[in-house]
Amino acid sequence: MIDHSKSLFNNGFTIIKSCIEKKLLKKIKLQINKKLIEISESKNNKKFFNLEGNFKKALTKKSQFDIQKILSKNLLDLNLIDQVFKSTKLLEELIQLLGPDLEYMLDYEMAINSKNTSSKDTYLIKKYHQEFWSGMGIESLQLWIPINLPKNTGTMEIIKNSDKWGHIPHRNREPVNLPKKYEKTELKIAEGSVAILSALTLHKTIKNNSNNIRIALPITVRNSYYPKTNNSDIFNFKKIKQSYFTKLRKVLGNSHYSPFRTSKDN
Repeated sequence: MIDHSKSLFNNGFTIIKSCIEKKLLKKIKLQINKKLIEISESKNNKKFFNLEGNFKKALTKKSQFDIQKILSKNLLDLNLIDQVFKSTKLLEELIQLLGPDLEYMLDYEMAINSKNTSSKDTYLIKKYHQEFWSGMGIESLQLWIPINLPKNTGTMEIIKNSDKWGHIPHRNREPVNLPKKYEKTELKIAEGSVAILSALTLHKTIKNNSNNIRIALPITVRNSYYPKTNNSDIFNFKKIKQSYFTKLRKVLGNSHYSPFRTSKDN
């Protein structure tokens, strides 16, 4: 059994393998495909599953930035992100890492990468960066969840132990000062598994040059009771799991935990 807390500390990242069911992944893919067809306003292929082709057609109607926003919100509206976090193994490992009071950030954005994505677009093809730069709190963890990851579509490159360097000086979305020696590694992951990174772990996008589309969900997770750092206080979070003590506080209804506050006789 892998100690993910130890793995995360030793490397700046860890991978929880085979923690999301194939049935749920398929359901999410089908919904993404359905929404891409809707965005492209196609009338002839309502049942045709072709993520790459339907994504290209959708790009004729909207920018990739807008498409990713629409798809992300749609998965939230259908409670499919909630279902991801109800996956038993993933939930158990997150509780081990962060505790039983968990919440995830609603302001996430799906990451789509295809061979048609321009390498010059540093928003979509990100250079080495820390999620901390975008406001993620040091108390949070970043999940990278591959939804559609065919062979040779790439993942991301990580600088091991870079989380120990603290906040890296940066300009124009890339670091301006790095140590002379460091170890980089390509993330080896498969669909159904989840990668976890610190807010300070340096990583970058690996360009997808295959004929297939790559889709992943980068979602921030934190403990509800941890002090919020950086810009965590201005992001929107949704509760995943609550401990006994949190549930008890809600039942008691006030900070004084007063007994017998209601009576069935009244």
